Amino acid sequence: MSKFEDYKEKMKAKLEEWEADLDKLKAKAKGEKADAKIEHKEEIEELEGKLEKGGKKFKELTEKGEDAWESVKESFEKTLDSFSDTFNKFKKKF
Repeated sequence: MSKFEDYKEKMKAKLEEWEADLDKLKAKAKGEKADAKIEHKEEIEELEGKLEKGGKKFKELTEKGEDAWESVKESFEKTLDSFSDTFNKFKKKF
């Protein structure tokens, strides 16, 4: 397996892991009181947007293919870092 394929598989797994983690947070937020639900709804929407952007960047990464993936890699990783930072801050509130 090439470096590109290894990287692609690793990042796909990471996106899937974060989707599952976000689903768990959404389920937990549903059980909260109204005020907390409103506050967390905005944060969840922010996380969903960042995760969606990560998915789009992943698609771009895979479409570029092995020859040009390095040009997209940095942008993709920044998107994932942004999601990760926001997710960890939100997770600490629970």
